[in-house]
Amino acid sequence: MSGTERAAEPIKEKISRFRLELDGRSIPMGVGCAWLEDATRDGSDAQGLLSRCYDEGFRFFDSASDYGISEDVLGGFLRGVDRKTVFLSTKSPYRGKEEGEETAFPKFRDAFFRSFDRMGVDHIDLYLVHDTNSVQICERRVLPFLREQQEKGLIDYIGLGTRSLQAHREAICEGAVQAAEGYLSYGLLKRSASDTIRLAASHGAAWINASPLFFGLVKGSVTEETALSFSPGRLRLFRTGQKMRALCGEMGVDVVAAALQYALMDPDVDMVLNGIRRASNIDSTLRALRTPIYPDQWAKIYALQDSDPCMDVEDAVRGF
Repeated sequence: MSGTERAAEPIKEKISRFRLELDGRSIPMGVGCAWLEDATRDGSDAQGLLSRCYDEGFRFFDSASDYGISEDVLGGFLRGVDRKTVFLSTKSPYRGKEEGEETAFPKFRDAFFRSFDRMGVDHIDLYLVHDTNSVQICERRVLPFLREQQEKGLIDYIGLGTRSLQAHREAICEGAVQAAEGYLSYGLLKRSASDTIRLAASHGAAWINASPLFFGLVKGSVTEETALSFSPGRLRLFRTGQKMRALCGEMGVDVVAAALQYALMDPDVDMVLNGIRRASNIDSTLRALRTPIYPDQWAKIYALQDSDPCMDVEDAVRGF
């Protein structure tokens, strides 16, 4: 079966078959594999963490060639399960604008094939172009290359995984991708991707929402100095996180539960990815999904969001 034949199934329909089944509910929650190298460095059994996720019912796993040993660890995990029971997503960066096409494209092509070798698979469900701020620079070589691999059956769907909402909108409107993976733009601390999520749905493209805990800004594990070292936009998220934690504390609501449940509320979000670094992250994720939050509590959370003038404003990507 060719990739085109497999991809004839709309991606939103296929992803819906790989949701977390928890307590009789079907939840679009998957596993982000960005922190597996850190897990190994911390002394955790990274492959064992993935196996635990699988045993708990997670079926969508997202990695990247830039995530250190992540693809290698994921490959070890995949050898122990039925490949057909997992939706596998990964990505490689394309920096043609910075490096020039003749340098950047061979790097992307090599990383693409290396992903298959590292994970020990002959088929990847979704392959994304990672952290590019423009779809135009991908049009001459990268996108045709990915379409060729799609025709060969190596991949089913093509996507863009980037912070830039403008790049996502361009790629979606041009029909260049079947999936958009965004981060730091939709969740408890930011709603700027809302219109882009609607756009993706109107074109039949999947929206994958990464980093619902905003790289530690929801939990308060990032200092103000660290946030400022990234950008003014990250500092604004830091301060919104402070206010949200204070509010949730006053209401007796687990802020992680609020963050994960909020990220799941939009019916046009096809998958939410929460990163796993240690076993306690799995426990806290499952606990958060089971924690009740009541309408009056949500009303106060929405009111705090609405009071933030930057909640729906797109941040400049450069320096973020």
